[in-house]
Amino acid sequence: MGEKVILVCDVCGQPASETANIKVGRRSLVKDLCDRHIAELTSGARRARPGRRRAVAAPSAASAPKRRPGRPRKSTAAAAKPANG
Repeated sequence: MGEKVILVCDVCGQPASETANIKVGRRSLVKDLCDRHIAELTSGARRARPGRRRAVAAPSAASAPKRRPGRPRKSTAAAAKPANG
């Protein structure tokens, strides 16, 4: 004798038609929803943008451009010295 798994809506208990993966902060959640609750969830939603997440910039970081790490720039005093030779 076999078993049959029937998914029910986590909100109202009707048979579920979709499983929704929801990400809130760093938590990933899964809910089984019926057609009515899927429509409620997706109304007013927008598509996710592909690519990297946007970084949250501090207000002071906007005024000063960030340099890449590496070799320090030559100072203007060293560049103005005459070469001996």
